Amino acid sequence: MKLRKKIILLALAPLILALVALAITVNTQSIELAKEQREVIEPAYLASKKAELRSYLVLAQHAIAHLYDSDRTDEAAKAEAKAILTRMDYGDDGYFFVYDLQGILLVHPRTPELIGMNRLDYRDLNGFPHVQHLIARGREGGGFVRYVIGKPSSGKPALKLTYVMPLPEWGWLLCTGIYLEDVEYVLKKVDRQVTGNNRATMRWIGSLAFLGMAAIIFFGLMLNIRGRREAEETERVRLSSELHDGICQRLAAARMQASAGLIHLAVIPPAYVPAQAVFRNLVKDLKDVLQETREISHGLHPMILKNLGLAAALRLLAQDMENDTTSIQFRRHGLVEGLSNGNSLAFYRLAQECLKNMRQHSHATKAALRLAGTRHAMRLIVWDNGIGLESDCLAASRSHGVGLRNMKARVEEAGGRLTITSRPGSTKVTATIPRSFLQRFLPMRDLRSSD
Repeated sequence: MKLRKKIILLALAPLILALVALAITVNTQSIELAKEQREVIEPAYLASKKAELRSYLVLAQHAIAHLYDSDRTDEAAKAEAKAILTRMDYGDDGYFFVYDLQGILLVHPRTPELIGMNRLDYRDLNGFPHVQHLIARGREGGGFVRYVIGKPSSGKPALKLTYVMPLPEWGWLLCTGIYLEDVEYVLKKVDRQVTGNNRATMRWIGSLAFLGMAAIIFFGLMLNIRGRREAEETERVRLSSELHDGICQRLAAARMQASAGLIHLAVIPPAYVPAQAVFRNLVKDLKDVLQETREISHGLHPMILKNLGLAAALRLLAQDMENDTTSIQFRRHGLVEGLSNGNSLAFYRLAQECLKNMRQHSHATKAALRLAGTRHAMRLIVWDNGIGLESDCLAASRSHGVGLRNMKARVEEAGGRLTITSRPGSTKVTATIPRSFLQRFLPMRDLRSSD
């Protein structure tokens, strides 16, 4: 028993370790995959946003090109250009604004109250001097600047990407920007998808681990039950052999000697006549003991089952269980050969249990065993005309119920099915066990006689 538990634990340990290693590997690979996706998505998304900003500034530049390219530098031309840029926008937070090279805000449609103020020393929410960097990029011929600032539509801080294009003839820096919340949203969505997939994978691994451990424990228990039954059957065979080959032989020899002694006492003086009665009783007692010992030996393990097969064993069982008050008839039909030893023993034990219950509890006067077979399955029917089984006959408190439940478990373990129908005057127990796939193709005799 302890050895089997150790075997189950030894089988579980590698499975658990392998699944844990698999879970760690999958988790690590998922995190790496998320990082790689970020590294691919973020630059690509930013590149598309930068191209979008360049396009917007080109459109704005074209909108004021008729003024800027006319070589006019008067305030009227500049004022008209400011009005055009103020009216241009795209979406709730898409607009154009202008700084000069000294940091004075010239155009800003969202915060007109700040126009004319010098914002050279203005810093974003993180303390970054973004206006200075915008001027620096403009002096370099244009470029991008990132900073954190309040989003006009929501008032919440957001990361902004601004593109600067210089207008050197007027000393302006034409700017527009977009908020990068979309990029962060996409990246967070990727993270959520990776996390969700990771959790789903972990659930699958956990489910597989649970099913694997449950299967190992189940089959371990089945092997334990099977091993215990095999050990019990082995012990039954040993005891049966000891009784049959040892005690029964000695009892038979003792009976023969007693019978010989009775013959010798046939011609004796009248004074020794009482000795004849003693020897007759001795012969009778030895006969009864020998019969009971044979029944016990047969009950422990039917040697005939191994030597002559299931049909012969069931016929002999019916004959042994028959008595003056109950007649038992055995019939066979079809292909009744080729069943495995374990399944043959299951059928025999079932018949033995049913006939024992019938003789002890049912008060039946007639009973029948019917063994029938095809190439696909074998069936055993045990019937009697007794008082029937009570509705709680299979409860644990009933000894014969426990026996039938054990037989049901044995039949189901062999892949078969056991059904019991009972009413006063008729109780029928039917067991069906399928043949193995290979047995269906083996040559077998078709016994159509009904014996």
